[in-house]
Amino acid sequence: MKKKNIYILIEMIRRELHGNLLLALVSLKKNFNIYISDTATFKYLLEKNLIAPGILHTKSITHGDAKSKFHQQLIDKNFKITAIDEEHGLLDNYDYKEYFISNRLSKKELSKITAFFCWGNYDYQKLRKYFNEQKFKFYLTGSPRSDIWKNKTNFKDHNNPTKTLNKPYILICTNFSFSNNINSYQSIINSKKKEGYYSRTPKLLKRDRDFYPYQKKLIKKFVKLINNLSRQFPNLNFYVRPHPVENIKFWHNKLIKRKNLFINNTGNASSWIKNCKLMIQSGCTTGCEGIMSNKIVINYTPIKYEGNGEFLKKISLNIEKDEKIIKLIKNFENIQFNKNKYQKILNNRIQFKKKKLAVENILSVWVKISKKLIKKKNNNVLIYLNLFVYENIKSLYLVTKLILTGKYKRIKIKLNYKFPEIKENILKYDIEQLSKNFNLNNNTKIKKLGKRLFHIH
Repeated sequence: MKKKNIYILIEMIRRELHGNLLLALVSLKKNFNIYISDTATFKYLLEKNLIAPGILHTKSITHGDAKSKFHQQLIDKNFKITAIDEEHGLLDNYDYKEYFISNRLSKKELSKITAFFCWGNYDYQKLRKYFNEQKFKFYLTGSPRSDIWKNKTNFKDHNNPTKTLNKPYILICTNFSFSNNINSYQSIINSKKKEGYYSRTPKLLKRDRDFYPYQKKLIKKFVKLINNLSRQFPNLNFYVRPHPVENIKFWHNKLIKRKNLFINNTGNASSWIKNCKLMIQSGCTTGCEGIMSNKIVINYTPIKYEGNGEFLKKISLNIEKDEKIIKLIKNFENIQFNKNKYQKILNNRIQFKKKKLAVENILSVWVKISKKLIKKKNNNVLIYLNLFVYENIKSLYLVTKLILTGKYKRIKIKLNYKFPEIKENILKYDIEQLSKNFNLNNNTKIKKLGKRLFHIH
């Protein structure tokens, strides 16, 4: 049976997968065909005319010339584009207009977008005011990720067989995207220059250059804190979860190996957060998820620095000294933490208090804007065969080139860190868990059509 098509673009699997899976499942109620993949795959299918027009839902708008051209190709082939910015820019105290809007959105690129979904009232009001002539494109929906955060769904981490997850543990989430990135600091700067970030926001370069030495100092403080905690509390487990872009080897090398210390950043962070006794972070989005999950969140601030995740200070216990954290853990039962107050403050930035899910709000917009779209079935067999040839030739060429140039061992870890290949049975399990916890139809079918392409119907 012919259906209208929706293509959901994911950049970072560990960050975006479960929210977008939920969005896909809810969309099936309105008889949509759903395809989930990354930019490169959708670009290839579009250029080969292997996918019929539909709605392409992306994770950002302005991201360099390549993304701008991709959006124009979609428009030229009668696709509609919707977006939500997964970076969101809600946690810093920097000027939102100057550092986020100028960087992530533009009038030119917004003109190609049919609908832009906002995380909360904060960005909704600011974006509508800034883009007054196109304010009708902004919708206050909330984020699918926040639907996952506030729900009690537990997902298995298939890459982490440890069975100690259910024992009392303290979760330590790190986010050293500059000082401990799998890419060098200079390559990050060069990449942002190439993608036009610094030309769109000239002051951003100085901000990034100031941020790097701050992170270099802060990461040393985290190392010292974690080593102290694992030694002081042998009867508690400590889970260190580095950000997906971090070099995890750094933590294995710097942290003292103990039986109660675990380092892992596979899978989604949600289950780790939902089951922890307490979480420690520093200006990271995981702190928001912790508040939604009714957890006590420590914002570790041993070094004064304004700008990094300043909003988290309003909804966390801000502690500068290791000794205070140790004392707090010893007196855990007596911690004063106003969860209701913090959740109310957070709800303005990330809407999650309403009973209606963000995914349902987004779906209602999709239904409205898809009225003029035609129903057309894609040839999945042709898609599969084309991707099989294309992906394997591309992979063979790249690996051969890296081996011949002596770069394979060094670059191997960087090849698929954002969107690693996922087995079909793993997604089936995740879909079953989502269907169960959100009371959705569990007769969903999923088919893997490529290394990074899934069809859900």
